[in-house]
Amino acid sequence: MQVSHLLLETLEELVDDDFRTFKWYLATDVLDGCRPIPKSRLDKASRTETVTKMIASYCHEPAVKVTVEILKSMNFNDDAEKLKNRYAEGQTASASTSSASASSATPATMSAHQGSVIIAPNINGSTTGSLNITINKS
Repeated sequence: MQVSHLLLETLEELVDDDFRTFKWYLATDVLDGCRPIPKSRLDKASRTETVTKMIASYCHEPAVKVTVEILKSMNFNDDAEKLKNRYAEGQTASASTSSASASSATPATMSAHQGSVIIAPNINGSTTGSLNITINKS
């Protein structure tokens, strides 16, 4: 299951007051290395918009970690553990299905034009081997 779907399912379990509290935590320094999301970006954000902002700000795994930490801070320990386990199960499943195709992967090309930004993809799989990244400025 995609991380965005896992996060959305988790946030949909929160009643409105708890969701507002969750967004308050997102605007604080919850996890080392993850900057708070400004309150103005979260103020009127729906659950889907909040998930989108979290993934854009943190990427997938850190967004899950931030969510788990916030849920623990809110004393929703069962929900935090459930999210953590479901994410881990998804990572195990995707690693086992992608390991066979990883050796035959073809290079990917990405380009940005006129001030655009490229956000690096998450790389799943083995931690051994090499990864080459070439940046050409035209």
